[in-house]
Amino acid sequence: MDMNRRQIEYEEAIEAFFPGREVISIIPHGSGHINDTFKLEIRQETGGARSCFILQRINTGVFKNPAGIIANHIKLQQEFSARLEDIVVPALLPDRNGEYLFTDQQGGVWRVMEFIPGTHSIELVEEPWQARQAGNAFGWFAGRCSPLDPAEFEEAIPDFHRLSFRLRQLREAVENDHAKRLEQVREVVDFFLQRAGSLGRIEELTNSGEIPLRVVHNDTKINNLLFRERKAVAVIDLDTVGPGSLFYDYGDAIRTGANAVMEDEPDHRKSSLVPWAFEAYTRAYLAQIGSAATPREREFFHLAPVLMTYIMGIRFLADYLNGDVYYKTAYADHNLVRARVQLAFIESLESRASWMQDIITDSLNHFIL
Repeated sequence: MDMNRRQIEYEEAIEAFFPGREVISIIPHGSGHINDTFKLEIRQETGGARSCFILQRINTGVFKNPAGIIANHIKLQQEFSARLEDIVVPALLPDRNGEYLFTDQQGGVWRVMEFIPGTHSIELVEEPWQARQAGNAFGWFAGRCSPLDPAEFEEAIPDFHRLSFRLRQLREAVENDHAKRLEQVREVVDFFLQRAGSLGRIEELTNSGEIPLRVVHNDTKINNLLFRERKAVAVIDLDTVGPGSLFYDYGDAIRTGANAVMEDEPDHRKSSLVPWAFEAYTRAYLAQIGSAATPREREFFHLAPVLMTYIMGIRFLADYLNGDVYYKTAYADHNLVRARVQLAFIESLESRASWMQDIITDSLNHFIL
């Protein structure tokens, strides 16, 4: 977006949320790639104290129902604000008309959230304490959301983690072969399609209600937490919160936080499970939600990391076959590299399946249903 145009738009938004206030500074904030996010510092009144806030322009190309994600956030805010907690979610602030969304003259949709001072984010899990803190924070979030009714929450991105939907996308990509790349990746396609049936069992049990639908975060990378020194103190980036499975949150946290390499490591053979990260995260996460886990959830927890890695692998592969139309790529085979990293991580998870299940079972056995 042209910088001058964006400045006009955010000045309009600032006036809507903070009419007549002096802007001291506004700078881009965070590492997110979807929404436009700024740290805003204003003077609350003439000669008064300075205050910081997060000003954000919502990407309505991705989040097509911004009112829905605001409604979800408000529900969480109301649920959590009545409690005194060591971990928080950032609060939304209303504009001058009492609304939590403001639409500028160009159609941009804006919101303001509290800024949580003295915090920082972490991009990679590099030490056991980080994995423990991430597991504790996301487990806290899942536990606090456990009483909430998922039917009252909007689905921010329909079918986001639905395996059958992602498999249909892959099969269509294979059938159409728009980019004429199928011949060189048939063994990768076969790898993923061979596992479709066994992993599909989880969706079947969720559809039948045997595995409960819950309110979950749906994007549990460690950079969606804020830390103060060595403690996670806030769960952020709540746009994806909505109906889902505990397996989504637990599985994706292991996929992103317990792999030895980044998801686009050129040498996919280096992709493997980091045992200490898996164990630290798992024990902390299940300590928070273990008593709320149902027998069916307990039975299938060990498959959650495979499921989420599988879903991301087929998404990367389908995009590669379609000609790289969804994910940003830096070179011709970037999506294929990503898919191969997921494939190698699945192989590593499968090779340690018994050990993983022992850790999960031992962690859950501390709770009596």
